[in-house]
Amino acid sequence: MSSLDKLAPSRRSLLLGAAAVAPLVALGGASAHAAVGGLKNAGGLTITHHWDHPEIRSIDYRFDTHGMVKLFPPSIRVTVPPSYFENKDRRYPVLLLLHGQGGYYLDWTKMGGVIEQTEKHEVIVVMPDGGGSFYSNANQPLPNREANWESFIMTQVLPFVHENFRTDPKRMAIAGLSMGGWGALALGQRYWGHFRSVSSYSGPGDRRPETGDGAGVHLAIWISPGLEVFKRGPHVNPPGSTWGHAVNPPIAKTYNPIENLDKYRGKRLFLRTGDGGWDDFFGGLAQSPDLAAQFAEKANSLGVDVIEGFVHPNLERFHKAAVDAGLDSDFKLFPGRTHDWGLWKENLAEDLPGMMKVLNA
Repeated sequence: MSSLDKLAPSRRSLLLGAAAVAPLVALGGASAHAAVGGLKNAGGLTITHHWDHPEIRSIDYRFDTHGMVKLFPPSIRVTVPPSYFENKDRRYPVLLLLHGQGGYYLDWTKMGGVIEQTEKHEVIVVMPDGGGSFYSNANQPLPNREANWESFIMTQVLPFVHENFRTDPKRMAIAGLSMGGWGALALGQRYWGHFRSVSSYSGPGDRRPETGDGAGVHLAIWISPGLEVFKRGPHVNPPGSTWGHAVNPPIAKTYNPIENLDKYRGKRLFLRTGDGGWDDFFGGLAQSPDLAAQFAEKANSLGVDVIEGFVHPNLERFHKAAVDAGLDSDFKLFPGRTHDWGLWKENLAEDLPGMMKVLNA
């Protein structure tokens, strides 16, 4: 087990409650927060627990969202640059870094090397829980299972971070892998005034079913809430709770990156993908015959075979459309590489210098 794994709380330990967490807070503490950030409730969030990790320049927060997300109490990790401790007057740009389907807020630390890779970059990194949402609110959740992940991140988490850390809200970037790559592209245009740089690592850019591979994206968004059952147990939303069961719901166009190209104008686009298999995009289906049957029925209704890879041609089509529209789009395909952390770790390392230049850091 690595030192980072030892520092990061497991899902089991995080769920043990206030009694188990209190000693960790007491040990960590006040000194780390005095140096790094505060404990001020903000953005409609109430801090229920926090974990200080000064060795890796990070603080984790667990929140009561006051009804924004009811599936489970979500968490975030905030990582600051080394110079944050030295220059108490300086304000820093922010990178909002999103995990993939089946992941959670510690993924980029445990597997993506974010601590090591930001050692020489002057940026505050915010890594939130995102559920199986594709970074949209659930528009058709079950009763008492509200899952407004988009609103949690954009209207609660970012204001919380700006209030508690020395950020520069005018200098922000967004990036993510797989589901998070879609999320970066989707939120990057929906909140076009927030971000100067938008990066997708193995994340698609088009969910129009008529494109073939876009039908695979549509299926991924449709099935993803149900796949959370493998992490959360039965207290999850079913397939279709994000945008409903229609093949082309009107709301989808407002998220679809390729249908909103003009909102990327003036921004840096960084797109990376491999051309290997993409089974992980539907991770967990093999564990649930019921979900697999629902998925197969939905795929058949669309007349699409999603066994073959669909993300790399999808993202490349988005890139070509962006270039045709006169946008600044940097795309690269890595032959033989697949949907895994080895690729995404390299993508982040390649991405950071260009991102920092755009953020003037």
